[in-house]
Amino acid sequence: MPAAWALVPIKPFAVAKTRLEGLLTRAQCARLAEEMARDVLRALSAAPDISGIAILSNEPRLAALAEAATARVYTEHAGEDYRTALSRIAGGLAAHGARHLLVVPADLPTLSSSDIQLLLESHPGGVTVCPAAADGGTNALLMSPPGVIPFLYGPDSASRHLAAAADAGVDSRTAWLPAFARDVDSPDDVSWLIGQRIACATLAWLKASGITGRLKNQ
Repeated sequence: MPAAWALVPIKPFAVAKTRLEGLLTRAQCARLAEEMARDVLRALSAAPDISGIAILSNEPRLAALAEAATARVYTEHAGEDYRTALSRIAGGLAAHGARHLLVVPADLPTLSSSDIQLLLESHPGGVTVCPAAADGGTNALLMSPPGVIPFLYGPDSASRHLAAAADAGVDSRTAWLPAFARDVDSPDDVSWLIGQRIACATLAWLKASGITGRLKNQ
């Protein structure tokens, strides 16, 4: 799939993953968000059909992660909401030759380059949505061309993205891919994550910090 770009929105680490604050300290929540973003960016960087990576974030400490992924960093403009920022970036990428856009969140630490390739290779055009198992949100939104439908993120956004495609007369489909189904947002998600047998920066940090051992002994 030529000219496919990825777009990763990343919330500032200091305010990320607030639902985990009963399980982790605020500093640990921030570090978890950083390590998960690292894993997602690494997977995208290693996917052969991803020709470029864009990041939407106002995180001040993002430079090293972006440089490692050879990613472009875009910030939200003053007074600009999340959806408008995504639309602006999608339009800019399309104007510079991007034919496909894959939007993925930064909290899918088990994602691999092969998972991304599978999604790209199964996409015939139009809109492909990978729903989140927990709340029907959108854990992958693949569109051709970029910005062909509006961004409608939030609870149950997977069905709303599909409805938007139907309203626009754009072909659409749901892809149920396990790697995209579970983002890490709740204590149950963290417990699930530490039981996975994969190599990733997030699991390595959870183990090194003692969090894995503490949770397994509870």
